[in-house]
Amino acid sequence: MIRVHGYLGTLTEAMNRDVADSALVVGGRRHLDALGVPEDKRQVLGLIGPAIERIQSLPTDSKVTVVASGDPMFFGVVRRMRQAGLRPEVITAPSSLQAAFAAIALPWDDAQLVSSHTGGIESAIRVAKVHPKVGVLTAPHKGLPELVAGLAGLSRYYVVAERIGEENQRIRILDEDAARAVVDAEDLTSPYVVLVLAHHPDDPAEIGVSPELVGDVNTPGPQDPTPGSDTNPDGSDRTPIIGQIINTDAAIAHAEAIDKALGITTRKYPGPATAGLVEAWGQCDLIVSHLALGATTRIIAPLLASKKTDPGVVVVDEAGRFAIPLVGGHVGGANGLARQISEALGGTAVVSTATDSLGVPALDQLGWAYEGDVAGVTGAIIAGRPVAVVREHRWPLPPLPRNVSEEAASPVAQIIVTDRTAQSAPTGTDGLPTVVLHPRSLVVGMGCNSGTDVEALRALFDKTLADAGLAVGSVSALLSHEVKAGELGLIRLAHQLGVEYRTYPADVLAAQDAPNPSQVVAREVGTGSVSEASVLAAKAELIVPKHKTSEATCAVGRIPARGHLAVVGLGPGSRDLLAPRAMKAIQDATFVAGYAPYVRQIRDLVRPGVEILATKMGTEEERTEAAIEAARAGNNVAFVCGGDPAIYAMASPTLEMGTDGIDVEIVPGITAELAISAILGAPLGHDHATISLSDLHTDWDLILKRVHAAAEGDLVTTFYNPRSRTRTHQLPDALAIMAEHRPPTTPVAMISHAERRQQEVIMSTLAEFKPEWVGMTAMVVVGSSTTKYVTSGDGRQMMVTPRDYHWMDGAISAHSQKNYSHRDLPKADDASYFGQRKARKDSADEAGNDGRTQEG
Repeated sequence: MIRVHGYLGTLTEAMNRDVADSALVVGGRRHLDALGVPEDKRQVLGLIGPAIERIQSLPTDSKVTVVASGDPMFFGVVRRMRQAGLRPEVITAPSSLQAAFAAIALPWDDAQLVSSHTGGIESAIRVAKVHPKVGVLTAPHKGLPELVAGLAGLSRYYVVAERIGEENQRIRILDEDAARAVVDAEDLTSPYVVLVLAHHPDDPAEIGVSPELVGDVNTPGPQDPTPGSDTNPDGSDRTPIIGQIINTDAAIAHAEAIDKALGITTRKYPGPATAGLVEAWGQCDLIVSHLALGATTRIIAPLLASKKTDPGVVVVDEAGRFAIPLVGGHVGGANGLARQISEALGGTAVVSTATDSLGVPALDQLGWAYEGDVAGVTGAIIAGRPVAVVREHRWPLPPLPRNVSEEAASPVAQIIVTDRTAQSAPTGTDGLPTVVLHPRSLVVGMGCNSGTDVEALRALFDKTLADAGLAVGSVSALLSHEVKAGELGLIRLAHQLGVEYRTYPADVLAAQDAPNPSQVVAREVGTGSVSEASVLAAKAELIVPKHKTSEATCAVGRIPARGHLAVVGLGPGSRDLLAPRAMKAIQDATFVAGYAPYVRQIRDLVRPGVEILATKMGTEEERTEAAIEAARAGNNVAFVCGGDPAIYAMASPTLEMGTDGIDVEIVPGITAELAISAILGAPLGHDHATISLSDLHTDWDLILKRVHAAAEGDLVTTFYNPRSRTRTHQLPDALAIMAEHRPPTTPVAMISHAERRQQEVIMSTLAEFKPEWVGMTAMVVVGSSTTKYVTSGDGRQMMVTPRDYHWMDGAISAHSQKNYSHRDLPKADDASYFGQRKARKDSADEAGNDGRTQEG
């Protein structure tokens, strides 16, 4: 039997009994002397190894007593004994650090504890720089002198506890000067421990708060979101973890406003700011510090490691007037968060990074992997010096200043755009500062045996790309067969890479002309190729044919470089109704085209160096063709139009003209009809029609047919393009048709310059409405037979078309017409509701596939 006794200055009766009965007693020399252990039974405890060897040499029924200072399970001998296979009984005592905290009545559950026995004193110094309460187990040449020297100038307090627990123990509370005097006088008696405190032990700030966790609270659990990753453990997208340091009522109020603006609940760190910032540093992607800028800087200075890994920090002043990105402006996301905070608090974002100040895109913020001298190349761009661009393919770039181009003469720096590694990249000019950008242009197809682990898949993936000289950072998707949709190794590999995992059905893969099919694989999974075929199914060019091991196959494809054309809806004109997606499309564009008034509307959002095409009315064909050709030349194009681009705007002619060879994105906007409906109230509350009265490109007879249908169907009708100097009869004709089917009291409204400074609203009726009120910038809404005017609390007249919900029982429409309840209708079964798609899926699930054969 082995029994371990903790010892802190008191020899107990139980300890003496065990020593008397033991064949071997292990302990420090002073412990053994105090217990009177004979030489033949004692093992002096220096290194634990010899003691363990001697214990193991004894007969298994021998009794052994071990006496250890303090708590033997706290930086003590029990761990080493258990690791050696020994199973002792333990009678513990307070640790010397616990006793030191008790001696000054200071709670220690929120302290950081460091042992210099097992390493250097450097760890204790590093922790004590940033944590307000640190306990240090000292060792020879790893004690108070080293702590005082390492923490000089930080105004720390030192609690020195000598011979703790013994009759002649000494506890001293020293400020920095007093501690230095003790060191100079060599007035220290071993053994001793040191508590390093940011405040005097009697200061309420040092008492601290009850922590949620004890120990290293910065270590996440296996399923916790991990700072620095943009995905959850299951591979899904993750929103950034944001923490807020709050220690005043104003800070709490600002933090709540920020939460509301961001639409999330951030982590809050109340109490001592030093402890809160240190804790948040290890737990968050972004930190909002409601402290002074200088205080925040001093606290985080020892924590800074790299801009690629440090969290972004935004400092918000006490009044909430300024949001200042302190570190991590670009990579850490602090610049963007500062802008969101300033909007939430009605303050100002003080963004000082040069690229943001000058409107120049940051090379490390393009969403592409990069390597090289970012600072050197960015400095040349900002200075206006010539910078060369070398593109292996016509991948669209963000807007760059005019001094950055493929035709730059005598460049002083260069940007190489390639999906190859830096070593395999196209050769630029030797000796220049260089940044290599890796666009997301590659896809990787993989097949594997069921249960193949992620390590084997990653090894094949890395070797395949390395052999071809391709950059891992350019991979945008991992592809496979649909029977592998749940293959854990592939899912984990996609998660490691931070890319989409996509699968294809067997018939889609079988239809591809893969160069290296396998009949064995075809029999097993219905297609002769998986890795190569999935690359081809993604419309990529196969550039690396199938590589294989005994467990998996891998092939690589390149997505053809295509320009990007965004047809952007600007909404009704008010800037706060411009969608964030539309704003980003404009800011990312290298070519902007549109009707001149619309281009002027967003001119301030266009970055420097962007080519602009602003044309007059009647040149729609020319500007549409120019936008398409600019995209085909490898540009990011923003083709802007008012309202929504798909409603009487440029999306239709753009797609009709032909967009082969380019990527097209339609960015929605708030169309004028929706804007005027909101201005009027709710005239579009029920079924409605939208009709353009312009017969410049549509036959008038067809327009009349549509007006008759809307009138007969009792639909609320919005007339676009109702009247101009050359089109004066169309609106009266349309209103006359409406009058044949609607009462004279039917509400009719005209809105001109909706959501703009010149906005004008006229509300009338079908009998009294005058077409001459209407001009080119106006729209007209004609109500249905149930549309009516109501009055808001402030006396404003508003138009509403009742929705006639069955539970309202005619309360608004003024006639009893209770609709049926959907609860009264029979429900379709799954087979008829989901159709053949579900039937096919169920059939596949029932068939299953063990998949033990390697898939091609």
